[in-house]
Amino acid sequence: MRILFIHEVNYSNKVIFEMHEFPELLALRGHDVSFFHYPESPEIAVRRLRTVRERIAGRVHKDASLTLITPPTLGGGPLERYIAPVLNLPALRREIVKGDYDVVFLYAVPTTGWQAVSIARRAGVPVVFRALDVSHKIRASIVAPLIRAAEKYIYRRATVLSANNPAMLDYCVELSGRTGPSVVNLPPINLSHFGSSVDADLHASLGLTAENRVVLYMGSFFGFSGLDVVLRDMAVEFADHPQLRLVLVGGGELDDELRSLARELRVEDRVIFTGLVSYATLPQYLKLADVAINPFRLELLTHVALPHKVLQYMAAGVPAVSTSLRGLRGVLGDDAGVTWADGPKDVARIATALATGERSVLAGLIELQKARVAELFSESAAVDSLEDTLQSVG
Repeated sequence: MRILFIHEVNYSNKVIFEMHEFPELLALRGHDVSFFHYPESPEIAVRRLRTVRERIAGRVHKDASLTLITPPTLGGGPLERYIAPVLNLPALRREIVKGDYDVVFLYAVPTTGWQAVSIARRAGVPVVFRALDVSHKIRASIVAPLIRAAEKYIYRRATVLSANNPAMLDYCVELSGRTGPSVVNLPPINLSHFGSSVDADLHASLGLTAENRVVLYMGSFFGFSGLDVVLRDMAVEFADHPQLRLVLVGGGELDDELRSLARELRVEDRVIFTGLVSYATLPQYLKLADVAINPFRLELLTHVALPHKVLQYMAAGVPAVSTSLRGLRGVLGDDAGVTWADGPKDVARIATALATGERSVLAGLIELQKARVAELFSESAAVDSLEDTLQSVG
């Protein structure tokens, strides 16, 4: 099949997740894959009023090859996002209408999403929209009502709606009143990458010792992450457990606030900020942890999400503690080895008890987690499922 992926983030520097894995895995299966991205925040700002097409190797699977399509750009700065729907429109229309694609696989919503659906419908090209999150809730914005309207338009009019979990699917259908074909396609997890043994021990470089007990969070520091709650509660746990440490891998909107809070609580020597790390070295960081956490606040955005961090913790063999989210718990179930917390306020206490407790308990949880993530999220099973969905319309 000839498949066009469309997203409104930068393929070249966005943190790796399924938007890279699915196209690259499909390319490895012999499909002709192109990716139309939005060149936000490039490493080197470039102003260019023409569309650029280049053949690139995969970021996750180096043997994969796909065509990356970069529309005209004024440098990819924050303000460009507001004019991008107009600036990108001619290139987007030309690609969909003239590209001879069997199917469009769409991740985008406000920047290029609703336009892609409209163009493709007129051109007779089927669109599979991939629902991963509640776009208008990710960040507070004055344009949130417009993004919500774009969601409704896309959910209702896409040829097929593909969600990454049943709770996400229910949200999309309820918001839009969709009656067309809808399906759940679980995402792929690179089990061999996260389950591999690490080449280097990072304890010394981060000021950790073998005696430390490590609670770790990995991912974006969003406002809904619950990390501010966890940090305050961990300060109490630090007082009772001198060897306890909190490692925060990643960055984002709460970064400055969390660093300031650690100083205010006088626990900056117990909290380690690693900053962003590469996908290649991520397993090394995860394996520092005795327990890894997902303390998301309980709200619509998080309830219908499927946080990949938890799946990656599981694949890496790290016991996971997560708030009880409908989407995540609905997919994993209650016997997957994940310890569920009623809210972010409970996460620090539960994680500390596990990290400082019996090693045999952790070993049992690890085995359950590895079995469940292998059962549900292998790359072969995920791509088989997605191929079935694409071939049903392409």
